[in-house]
Amino acid sequence: MEEGKETKGKLTTEPKIERTSEEERDRLSELPDFVLLHIMNFIYTKDALRTCILSKRWKDLWKHLTTLSFYQSSLFNERRVVNFNKFVSQVLSCRDGSISLINVRLDIFESIGSQLLNRIMKYAVLHNVQQLTMYIPFYYGKISTYLDPIIFSCQSLTYLELHNISCWPPLELPKSLQLPALKTLRLSRVLFTATDNVCAEPFTTCNLLNTLVLNDCFLHNDAKILFISNSNLSSLKLNNLKIRDTFQHKVVLSTPNLSSLTVCIFGASSLSIQPLSSTCNLSCLEEGTIDIATDISHPVLIGWLQVFTNVKILTLSYETLKLILKDLSNLATMGSQPLCFVRLESLKFVTNRFRVISDEEVNKAVEYLLQNSPLIRVLLSKKLYHGSLLNYLGGFLFNLDEYF
Repeated sequence: MEEGKETKGKLTTEPKIERTSEEERDRLSELPDFVLLHIMNFIYTKDALRTCILSKRWKDLWKHLTTLSFYQSSLFNERRVVNFNKFVSQVLSCRDGSISLINVRLDIFESIGSQLLNRIMKYAVLHNVQQLTMYIPFYYGKISTYLDPIIFSCQSLTYLELHNISCWPPLELPKSLQLPALKTLRLSRVLFTATDNVCAEPFTTCNLLNTLVLNDCFLHNDAKILFISNSNLSSLKLNNLKIRDTFQHKVVLSTPNLSSLTVCIFGASSLSIQPLSSTCNLSCLEEGTIDIATDISHPVLIGWLQVFTNVKILTLSYETLKLILKDLSNLATMGSQPLCFVRLESLKFVTNRFRVISDEEVNKAVEYLLQNSPLIRVLLSKKLYHGSLLNYLGGFLFNLDEYF
């Protein structure tokens, strides 16, 4: 009987397969160190460190990592916090200090001591970190609302994301960010303070800054103007800036090479929505987006639109369109100075299938916005708008696009 075959009333076992030496080779360990380290840099440092038990070859390999990524789950107890803090300290102590860092990431969803946090910042700066990403809750009594200023004068940093994931208080930043190599900056729930006058100018010295995103940021009580001044900046996104007094506080742009500008307001009080103006005509502006999901005054809305008068592609949300229509219902408002979008090539209205707006309303808004503008085309959602708009906008190149 041949082994491994089924016979009448009896099932034999499969024959043992003998592996060749070629099949038993540990191909992963045969890879050169730089390839293994490249792979390990994509995982959390805790998992990378666990490889030290595989063999003698792996024992000290993690110490040469150029990326440190620490993650602390929100599901924890006091003992886990102590162990996490101890683990981070051991990594900083045991890692090969002769090797520069490329990337440091902190995802902390509960608590980390201020002393340890600032130790991480100093270690990153002293090891020439290039990219730093932090999601950290800054609570009173748990984590100081100040970071060691050394991180804001790092000469090697090219990318910085700093997100304060606690609702209050905001993290207070230095008056000026001395980051000469910085190209991308993303900030959430931070506080800007004024210089010697009433103006906060945190970005002026970031000479290479190309992309800036501000989410839920605040002005200190001693500041009345957030002055975003940077000649190299090309992309700017402002989300829910929190400034309490509309008539005394404002945002002023001095960004002559800006090519993309987005302004979004969601769920904010009308008193916290600030006027937006520019010291230059933004002649390089290619794309602009306005998305307002709360009520604001007509002068503030018009001021925002005037900042975009040199844009080529302008996108307005459904909520923004409704605000324009609300203002137009006031006869005094309709008599205001018309806007002139001198370079406009495309006007887009972005909405969804659950928010229906009539053709008549769209016609009215388009007529107001474009009465003095050389528009080329209007892009609307074809699931909401149909043939009647073609009759009204027959003089324009009208293109129906899908936005779902």
